[in-house]
Amino acid sequence: MNTFKRIVTFAAEAKGIKGVLVLVMGALVFAMPFVTKSLDFGFPVSIVFGMCGWLGLSVLFLTVFDFKKTLKRVLYSLFCFFFAFYFFVYSWFINLYPLDFAGLGSLESIGVIIVAMTLIPLIHSMLMSACVFAGYIVAKRFDNGFFKAILVSLGYVLGEYSQSLGTFAFPWARLFVGQTYAVELLQSASLFGSYFITFIMVIVNALVAMSAMNAGKKGNKSRMFALAALGIFAVNLAFGIVRVNVTDYSECDTLDAVVLQGNIPSSEKWSGDVDERSIYVSLSKTAKEECENKKLRADIAVIPETAFPVSLIHDDVHTSLYENAAISMSETLDAQVFVGAFARDGENRYNSIFVYDKEGFVSGPYNKYNIVPFGEFLPYRSFIERIAPSFAEINVLSSDLSRGENFTPLKTKAGDAACLVCFDSIFPETARIQVRNGADFIVISTNDSWYKTSSAIYQHADHAVMRAIENNVPVIRSANTGISRIISPSGKVQASTEVNERTLLAERVTLPKKTTLYTVTGDIIVPLSALLLICAYIVGTVKMKKASHTK
Repeated sequence: MNTFKRIVTFAAEAKGIKGVLVLVMGALVFAMPFVTKSLDFGFPVSIVFGMCGWLGLSVLFLTVFDFKKTLKRVLYSLFCFFFAFYFFVYSWFINLYPLDFAGLGSLESIGVIIVAMTLIPLIHSMLMSACVFAGYIVAKRFDNGFFKAILVSLGYVLGEYSQSLGTFAFPWARLFVGQTYAVELLQSASLFGSYFITFIMVIVNALVAMSAMNAGKKGNKSRMFALAALGIFAVNLAFGIVRVNVTDYSECDTLDAVVLQGNIPSSEKWSGDVDERSIYVSLSKTAKEECENKKLRADIAVIPETAFPVSLIHDDVHTSLYENAAISMSETLDAQVFVGAFARDGENRYNSIFVYDKEGFVSGPYNKYNIVPFGEFLPYRSFIERIAPSFAEINVLSSDLSRGENFTPLKTKAGDAACLVCFDSIFPETARIQVRNGADFIVISTNDSWYKTSSAIYQHADHAVMRAIENNVPVIRSANTGISRIISPSGKVQASTEVNERTLLAERVTLPKKTTLYTVTGDIIVPLSALLLICAYIVGTVKMKKASHTK
């Protein structure tokens, strides 16, 4: 116990370089569930790394909950921790080198990657530090340790949410991403969304820190905080186990889905030297044999984002060739095919999904709502072209794409489909609105070839798991070079591909009739967090003034 107390004291009171190193090491532990995604350690080891997400943040809270420290030092500690955390999580940017697919040379690629690995963690750490600091300021007004843990956790929720706002929105490093090794831990998202999972994880970390800080002191506070942390974790896990294993799907309709993964590297995809039509037509023939072997009827088939790199509405003579390929695939599988392609509407060009059958066009397009800055459009073009010409050249496509505005699910014979294109899938609201509008399942069409085999390709795929849990619908995800997946409504991965292989998936999924509380209410925990912090600040301030007058 004395050794443990000395370690806690050192972590809480370390200053200068030692203090920074403690925070950086804590950030590394907290980031382990993210950075180890691409490493195949097996299930037991993945649990160990996953549990880092439930404990690593407590190192920061050992500093934050020392309320004798100056506000400047607390804010400094928050920034150091979060900058290190996001730097580790986004280390996969290194794997994008060289950015030849964006038309950049070696030196330009190095410069852009350095800027990205510095600027994005900087922005995210500033947002997170500000929001957690706000929770800290409110927490200072209360003596109750449980209140302190709750208030700081609410600040963290707002910090994560702030990353989804604005032109440069990038809500990538959500805490649930590191927990998909055990989907039972994530089922509470069906109630209040993925930010509720964040709240649960952060408050467990906060209570662990409270327990550590009170270890060896008189009374039983340390034990109370530890039991509270364990209780919250256990209740969340128990709810997940019950939801995953007890939910009855016996009377639900089913969907037989086929996913095709063409595996065309980014360096080849836009060169014009690859005949993507023949690749997917050939894969559809192999898929037919797979369906026959598994006795599946193949209701739908999904191919990746821009698998057909032309506009299927108002484009050149190549359009008919690609439409014929889609029709051929539908004839082979006797299924309706979700096709990733472009669409034009006047001067606007979209990244889209269409549905085809053997008779031709069926429905669509769904036009991608969340388009990627510097990848699909250049934000503040005139300003950036003037101050940073190299950044102005980072656009994989020849011209800016436009944002879609229609959230109506696409019609198919198997049911209505919520469609998400690549970047869309990390924004929960884009999927939720479509499911609320009547979608029976979610289709994700993506191209993650830029990430090669880095942890990013796994992190992105894990967002699809949460979209299934939140809305209680299956997710069919087709990725150009992987990871393609077919995911059950409970978030369990029924089938998955490896990275960089030309392959396919064919599975039957259930279509639950019941929606979730989250689908109805959305991320209500976000405005509730803000409201609770404001109310707590007012109550705490009044309490402090009364106390000062009493003295």
